[in-house]
Amino acid sequence: MSQSGPVYLRWRPDGSPAPETERFEDLDAALDALEARWATLRDQAPQVLDARRVLLLSTEELRGEFDAADQG
Repeated sequence: MSQSGPVYLRWRPDGSPAPETERFEDLDAALDALEARWATLRDQAPQVLDARRVLLLSTEELRGEFDAADQG
């Protein structure tokens, strides 16, 4: 799954009213980082956004993908 960048990973830290955002060069890099931190981010409403900060992958889509990978 390749998407030219930048791509943003957004999540809402526990108790924080404002989301955190991290920039990546492309979608693969963002997904790699998300996978590495999935145990921490899964309950913090992670989302992946494109260069215009339009939603690419919702929290539900990411949970379906990464939780399925954990079970398989």
